[in-house]
Amino acid sequence: MKLKQLAFALLLPASSVFAQTPPDPEQLKKYYDKAFEYYVAGDLVKAIENWNLVLRLDPDQVTAKNMIGEARRRMGEIWEKEKKAYARQLTAGKWGDALLTVEKLLATDPKNPLFLRLQERLRDILLAVREKPYSNRAWNAAALGLVYYAGEEEDHPFAYDALRYAAELAPSDKRLAALVSAMEKLHPDYKLRDTRLPGVPILDHKRETALQYIYDAKFNLAVRELEYILMLEPGDALSLKRLGSTYLQLKDYRKARRAWQQALKASPGDEQLGEYLAALDEIEKVPAARGQAGN
Repeated sequence: MKLKQLAFALLLPASSVFAQTPPDPEQLKKYYDKAFEYYVAGDLVKAIENWNLVLRLDPDQVTAKNMIGEARRRMGEIWEKEKKAYARQLTAGKWGDALLTVEKLLATDPKNPLFLRLQERLRDILLAVREKPYSNRAWNAAALGLVYYAGEEEDHPFAYDALRYAAELAPSDKRLAALVSAMEKLHPDYKLRDTRLPGVPILDHKRETALQYIYDAKFNLAVRELEYILMLEPGDALSLKRLGSTYLQLKDYRKARRAWQQALKASPGDEQLGEYLAALDEIEKVPAARGQAGN
């Protein structure tokens, strides 16, 4: 009560000089009391609604403006607190639990566009499956794709490829096919623009696409395709090898070296990779030698 009384007593200004009639102090107090009651109870949405009613009566109310800002700040803190839990649930394939988390957030901020979007995506997923049924290659790929379908940071092109790859690995699992269909319903252009020939595996097509980008000197697009492959199959030696070559073209020698070293671990018998790394050593010696000569 002290908080409400103090705020009302100190910050209740006179009516605006432009108002035709002064605001009713009793009505203002009623809205303030309700707003602080909801604020203390944690119902931030209704608190904001009542402070907005205050401002409708008197736009000069500084306390109402400040408290709306404070309530929105608290809403942001609630999301930051729940964000890690949501990300863990999503990564683990606990999509039902993730939906409960989002709906709890919506109770505090029912018009938040992010929460509404996440709720819609999760409902799409739950039409097919509630949680990840297996920890196999297919469902691990699907779960990774759904992180980028229903996560805070979306990447729907990757999610679509991941889900199609999962369905390819387990063609008899209708739940995976249903998830692909949900994605195609949301993005019908994805299927229309797909240049993959019938029967060609997803990752083979992406490797060929990346190679064509390299031939066309579209190196950044090649990097994107290769990194998509490696998100799904981190030990794919061919893609790592091509990724290193692409970074070499971009003169990002550190990333080229890292990709080739990873490729060598995946394919230790590849003599060409040893040659690539040796050549990279020579390339990196040149700037060092120039620097010493300048000294």
